[in-house]
Amino acid sequence: MVTVRCRDRAFEQIAAILWDKDGTLADSHAFLRQLAEARSQALASKFPHLRAPLMAAFGCADGQYDAAGLMAVGTRYENEIAAATYIAATGKPWAEAVSLAQVAFAESDHRFVRKADFTPPFSAIPELLRQGQQQGLKQAVLSGDTTDHIADFLRRYDLHGAVDSWAGSEAPPVKPDPQMVWTACEQLGILPENCLVIGDSALDQQIARRSGCRGFVSVTWGGSPAIAGADAVLEQPQQCQMRTFNQPLKEQV
Repeated sequence: MVTVRCRDRAFEQIAAILWDKDGTLADSHAFLRQLAEARSQALASKFPHLRAPLMAAFGCADGQYDAAGLMAVGTRYENEIAAATYIAATGKPWAEAVSLAQVAFAESDHRFVRKADFTPPFSAIPELLRQGQQQGLKQAVLSGDTTDHIADFLRRYDLHGAVDSWAGSEAPPVKPDPQMVWTACEQLGILPENCLVIGDSALDQQIARRSGCRGFVSVTWGGSPAIAGADAVLEQPQQCQMRTFNQPLKEQV
């Protein structure tokens, strides 16, 4: 077991950290803004008046980016359904609206051949993951992204050796379904009460609470707001330190 200190809050007897990816491990906000633009443009070629409302629905209105918006925290499926809803409002049958949204999203994907190239880890994240590995912590990534994208991100930045398990949200269960945590814990051979969830959205907090994890740590280093009710808040990765029982904690930033 490991003690994980997040600024002035110490979490003891932690066996695993369950990480969010986009906005927590990966600097993805610029990429997601571009992806929202590409998806909106693809649909605007058929429905010109939908571009502005779609950008607003994605959380990217007026050139801004909402770190708690649909693009930031929603799964691909949820984004497709949101887009299909706007298309259906034009009078298209629902099945056709869903198909049109899926085709537009697929077309947009071709502009970004490899997502991992556009979403590098935040500074100090590789060091933090390796610190957890060295201390004997199990580590998993639970994300609204796809499982393939998580695996490619870990490979692209040579982080796969520090992470023991990962799961995306291309199929149920998805955040904040606690089954995501329970499945990860079964794979890692640990109990939820010995897990710490670290993420940047309210969905990460919900999945931690619903699954019975030891705590939830909110991170703001990617521009996301601190989540109300979080057990601790980190502004930079260096504020998280880990040690086994016979090691002193480093001085906190």
